[in-house]
Amino acid sequence: MNRQEAGQEKARTFFGKIIVVLVFVVLMASFVMYFNNSEPDVKYIAMENLQQRFSQSVTNSHWQWQAEGRPGMVMLVHYESRPDENDMPIEKDRRPIKMSLNGYPTAENSSEGCAKIWQMILNMPLRIDGFKVFAQYFVDTDDEDAINDAKCRYRLSVGPSFEYQIANGRVSTLTK
Repeated sequence: MNRQEAGQEKARTFFGKIIVVLVFVVLMASFVMYFNNSEPDVKYIAMENLQQRFSQSVTNSHWQWQAEGRPGMVMLVHYESRPDENDMPIEKDRRPIKMSLNGYPTAENSSEGCAKIWQMILNMPLRIDGFKVFAQYFVDTDDEDAINDAKCRYRLSVGPSFEYQIANGRVSTLTK
């Protein structure tokens, strides 16, 4: 084999190795993208669960407010999902909730007030799996109508959020 044939053989071997490496890199990138996209969004699922608990607690506190004769504050009691060995409910926590004249949880009209509503309703800090939840207050946009549209928005820095309308107790569905 002469020099020219040896050089061509080296080049073929080199390009063959490059092709093998490129195929390997493309396959690895494909696997990473596939597994990254197929993994459930943990923050979204956690926020969705809290939104459902928040909505259920708002409804429960409203009905309790009705049943107790419309007081300014109700004591919301939560129970474990399973009873004890004697088939009795197990109390998980109990917390006072300040109610509005319409019978829905309320606090002062500010972002701090929205944070207090979160604390009263869920009895937990503004955190989800180590991520800070931001509580924002939005004022009534139309002062001339009779409807108070003031609301609290609970959101992660990036990702899902839901809103709580203070006057009527509506909790919106989760948005991405």
